[in-house]
Amino acid sequence: MNENRDRNSWSFDDRDERYYYNNYNYNKAHNQLDPRVVMATAAMVTGLVSIALSFTVYISVVIGGIAILTACLTREGNKRLLPQARRGLICGIIGVGLSYFLLIHSITAILTDPGTRAYMNRYSEQLTGESFDQMLQEIEEQYGVDLSDYGILTAD
Repeated sequence: MNENRDRNSWSFDDRDERYYYNNYNYNKAHNQLDPRVVMATAAMVTGLVSIALSFTVYISVVIGGIAILTACLTREGNKRLLPQARRGLICGIIGVGLSYFLLIHSITAILTDPGTRAYMNRYSEQLTGESFDQMLQEIEEQYGVDLSDYGILTAD
């Protein structure tokens, strides 16, 4: 019986290697009094919120950045992240990446798709009183940049 116990027991040196594989360490990873666990849980929650709000581009990028930062801060010299921190890091990266993808896709659609450009012109006229193309022409005149070289504004 002692031989089995010695073979299955572990010392404090290899505790990090077997951190999540027994009940004692499972409870240690979910201890609400440990600040690392609280930060890891906050990273996970903010990462999930970042994915949920990915269609509001700027808010999602900020919240996803907070999730990534708090997940990285929970490491504190240890080799492995807590499970909640790992989930928060992954969700934060997905939220930020999805937001940037949607931002780039929207800008590309507005600048290249004629239907989307017409919709943007109508929306801009209702909102500000001038069309999106007129705004681009003002930018072209004000800064001396020829946007027709980049395919953004057609030369008249």
